[in-house]
Amino acid sequence: MAKIWFGRPGTQPDQGDLKGEKEISWCKNNLGPLTFLSPLGRQPKMPDEESPIPPSMRNYKFVVVEIEEENGDPKPGYYFSSLTPKEVWEKL
Repeated sequence: MAKIWFGRPGTQPDQGDLKGEKEISWCKNNLGPLTFLSPLGRQPKMPDEESPIPPSMRNYKFVVVEIEEENGDPKPGYYFSSLTPKEVWEKL
């Protein structure tokens, strides 16, 4: 299984909003190309932007897929989806 998080600029995935859990095959087929961010145990920080608004108050901008299982491909870790949070929400 894989966890699907919506993230805000300047935060880590677990500071975002867990939107669901899906099979890895579903994520690969429905969330567009997944770009590797970091291995498990080293949470990535979402890219930040200059803004007077604190990160916790910003809109969701990223979709992060957390894969925990050793399943060959993709390897366990954190991945960016190429889709927007709105596009992913419609698929969930």
